[in-house]
Amino acid sequence: MFKKGLTGFQIKLIALFLMIFDHVHYFFSFTNKIPLWFTWTGRVVAPIFIFMTVEGFIHTRSRVKYMGRLYMGSLIMVLGNQWISRWFPRGDDAALMTNIFATLFLITVYLTIIEYLKKGIKERRIMSVVLGILGLVLPVAIGILMMMNLHVPGMIHAIFLLPTPMFVEGGPVFIALGILFYLTRDKKRLQLILYALVSIALMPWQNFSLQGIFYDNFQWMMIGALPFLALYNGQRGKGMKYLFYVFYPLHIYVLYVLSTFFA
Repeated sequence: MFKKGLTGFQIKLIALFLMIFDHVHYFFSFTNKIPLWFTWTGRVVAPIFIFMTVEGFIHTRSRVKYMGRLYMGSLIMVLGNQWISRWFPRGDDAALMTNIFATLFLITVYLTIIEYLKKGIKERRIMSVVLGILGLVLPVAIGILMMMNLHVPGMIHAIFLLPTPMFVEGGPVFIALGILFYLTRDKKRLQLILYALVSIALMPWQNFSLQGIFYDNFQWMMIGALPFLALYNGQRGKGMKYLFYVFYPLHIYVLYVLSTFFA
């Protein structure tokens, strides 16, 4: 049955299009020929994919397979980043670090733990509640230990292989955003209000000036995703399950390799 608004597929296509602008600026900003508004438009991309990942987690037939695809995507990016950087080194030694899959995977891990915790509370199983709370704290604790032992041989590989809030793209803010989308999934108005408040809270209040909000710290511009979230009609839309899994690394590596000819 057709519903007004945008399907998940349509919203993803919009995000993919805007992501190209964002990454063109990311990889070619050193040329001073890419306008800053390219990356302004890109601020809406990560929140949209976080939102759609939560939707996917809720509606997927197999959460294990869903989480497995995200983790495999993360591993492929880790290996791809290393190999592409080695084969096509940039003259300015810029590192290839992009990997949103790790963030999305970690969000699904937290959502799984939250569901386990909620079930334990509902059934009044103290041990389940304790394990659930420990599960929420564990990724943070592991991340802190990693930060304290960066000098240990092989630790950098562990950081990439075991996603933690401190080391994934977007950090704790993006993880919290995924949890927010999940907890408010049945309360659309509250969801949009809280999302707007989070976006506003990210404004550089200590340096509140045109320079500060438009050039120094413009992550608050993710509020631009608000209309797309509001227009989501709850329908999946067309298939193409693996479009994002293929397009994301492919366009990043194409842009990165092209940038090596200018650096």
